[in-house]
Formats: sequence, structure tokens, C-alpha cells
Amino acid sequence: MNKFRILAFAIIIFAGCRVAQQPQVMTQSEEEIVITEEPTTESEIQSQQGIAFFEGTLQAGLEKAKAENKLIFVDCYTTWCGPCKMLKQYTFKDANLGDYMKENYVCLAIDMEKPEGMAIAKKYGIEAYPTLLFLDKYGRVVNHQVGGIGAEALLSKAEQTVRKSM
Repeated sequence: MNKFRILAFAIIIFAGCRVAQQPQVMTQSEEEIVITEEPTTESEIQSQQGIAFFEGTLQAGLEKAKAENKLIFVDCYTTWCGPCKMLKQYTFKDANLGDYMKENYVCLAIDMEKPEGMAIAKKYGIEAYPTLLFLDKYGRVVNHQVGGIGAEALLSKAEQTVRKSM
């Protein structure tokens, strides 16, 4: 009976999350209109700031990090992972964290269920998601975090990693 209740609760939570993340859609005479909200206040604009993730492979990120003399931050995520979604929605949008990461890191977000992600998971022994890797410019692990984390704690860990790698 308890297993049934837990399963029912998980289904309700998962279904609720899926519905809440979909954009609002209106249909009008066979045309689909997607409603998006543009930020209008200063606080809304700031809330969209945060970590700017590099669009590229880990190898390209390593080359960029060497050229800019920075560390690499890798968000190892999956699309089905709840804590991964929370990091993306809240933690990574923090303006202070974003500013610090931009100054000191080349940041990557890699889906661990894609071919590159599977190779990275194997190379670094990643078994749980999210896993956040802090790498030096040669790809060696300097620090890591398994599981969700708040913006202030992640900023503290990023600062600690920079000090550790000096």
C-alpha cells in the first residue's frame, strides 16, 4: 500500500512539473501563437542573468580555457533529472554567480545521455546527476559537486576552487 502511495505521489509531482514548464499556446484560426513574456522591470532583467554557458564540446571548452587562462565548469545533467532542472531554473540564473563564473571559468552544460556526455561520464566516473565538475585547463578534476546546490554555496565552491588551483 505504501509503495502505491509513493508511486501515485511521484506521478502527480512529475505530471505537475511537466505541465508547468510548457509554454502557453493559443490557437487562432489554425495559427499557433506562443506567448512569451519579455522582462520589463530591472529585477526581472537581473533574474535572467547568470551563468553564460559556452556552446561547444568539452574539447573546444578546454581550448578556450587554455587561451583565456581560465578553469572549466561543467554541468553534467540529464533532461529527466529534477535537481538538474532546479539548478538551471534557479541557481544558474543568479547574477553574482554568473559574473564570477564569467570572469574565472569557461562554463559548459552537457547532456549526459548524448554521445559526448556518455564519454565524459565514463571518463570522470559520473554516476549521479547532477554532477558539477570544476576542471583545470588540462581537463583534470580540481573540485566537484554531486547533487543540487544553491547559488551562494556554488559561488563559494567556485571561489574555493579558484584559490585551490592557484
